[in-house]
Amino acid sequence: MTAWTQETFSHPRFSAQFLWHHDRLWAIQILPPTPTSTPASAWGPPLARIIATWGTAAPAWPDLPLAYERVSLFSWRVLHRLRDLVPWGTTTTYGHLSQLLGTSPRAIGRVMAANPWPLLFPCHRVLAAHGLGGYGPGTVLKTILLQEEGSWPKAGVRNS
Repeated sequence: MTAWTQETFSHPRFSAQFLWHHDRLWAIQILPPTPTSTPASAWGPPLARIIATWGTAAPAWPDLPLAYERVSLFSWRVLHRLRDLVPWGTTTTYGHLSQLLGTSPRAIGRVMAANPWPLLFPCHRVLAAHGLGGYGPGTVLKTILLQEEGSWPKAGVRNS
């Protein structure tokens, strides 16, 4: 793989672009539906299947090599707690996640906004106290991801 490589895989309602730097996953970008590219990494074929079948079941992610230097130790702790406590088909709030981690909802929001791997660490599952809340790629894409996971719209949120 060259220094920078990207590959885009599509679902009927969204696409995910995987950006690789020196064989490590640098970022995932959530996009409106765009054409699928040819896999450019060793992980391309399973990633293409995961995105194409999004919504049928919780994905079984391969053990991807992440560019860990992209996040602080605090962010890493928050992202792992999010992934562990808010499974497929559920949601939580910034406030609840902040209580679990002993920090503020704003700190949680900053981590979610800077999350370089939004499908692996599902920041789209974190909602505002009284509604959807924000999402870097846009609330339309956040809604699509939640709908595909069967967790939007819902009357309440999971307080995991």
